[in-house]
Amino acid sequence: MVSVTSIYDKFQTVIPVEVRKEFNLDKSYKIEWKITDDGKVELEFIKELSLDDMVGRYSTEEPIDSVKLKHDFKNGKI
Repeated sequence: MVSVTSIYDKFQTVIPVEVRKEFNLDKSYKIEWKITDDGKVELEFIKELSLDDMVGRYSTEEPIDSVKLKHDFKNGKI
């Protein structure tokens, strides 16, 4: 599949509908742009995770103060 989009004011563009459907994209995603060593551009769609999405996904050897963690997360400290 090949799609072509324009670059608009403030360098905005549109993600083609075929791409949005293929990757099930919605407004919770961010795009990571990478320039490879050979000068090509690669994109990766990264879903923003809420604190609820993260619960149970990660583990650690050290004890965690979940109340402090949630407070710091909500206040943008982490």
